[in-house]
Amino acid sequence: DHLCSPCNEHFSQVKGYLTSLDIPFVVNSRMVRGLDYYVRTTFELVTDQLGSQNAVAAGGRYDGLVESLGGPALPGIGFAIGLERLVLMKGEQRISSPPPQLFIAAIGKEAADRAFVLMSQLQVAGVRVEMDYLGKSLKAQMRRANKLNVAYTLILGEEELESGQAQLKNMSDSRQSMVALDTLIEVFLEKHC
Repeated sequence: DHLCSPCNEHFSQVKGYLTSLDIPFVVNSRMVRGLDYYVRTTFELVTDQLGSQNAVAAGGRYDGLVESLGGPALPGIGFAIGLERLVLMKGEQRISSPPPQLFIAAIGKEAADRAFVLMSQLQVAGVRVEMDYLGKSLKAQMRRANKLNVAYTLILGEEELESGQAQLKNMSDSRQSMVALDTLIEVFLEKHC
């Protein structure tokens, strides 16, 4: 009811991402976090496994925080996790972070939106995926893919969205092949995992 136009557009995009990923959510306009540097979005992750102490993590977006501390003007998001609650919920599992197998280099907003959904679908299928969230150039994204030492990079832009096919680059030998976006998950799992 009281959102400025850009904030309302951003909030609609966040809700759209959650909906497209089938993540259940409840909008709570009365949620207040204890820190005044949050902007646009705050959130809590809750579970039904812990009774009345159901919040496992909470946080929000804070554009401008790094800049106010003397750094560059960067968007940010942060959260706190209740480790005791997480351990109670998940047990004492070892959690490791192997390097990503795939980097999605998206060029333009529409491609970034599609890349976000593809990334989530690939992650659900067990593929370790990274992408850029800052709208950097293709060259900068390829540098990041190299730095992450990924095996493959999917290059997704306007032309690829129109054709329904994207370029999949093997980062070790620079060979590229076209892959249909509709079958990307199956093809990647079959040939590259």
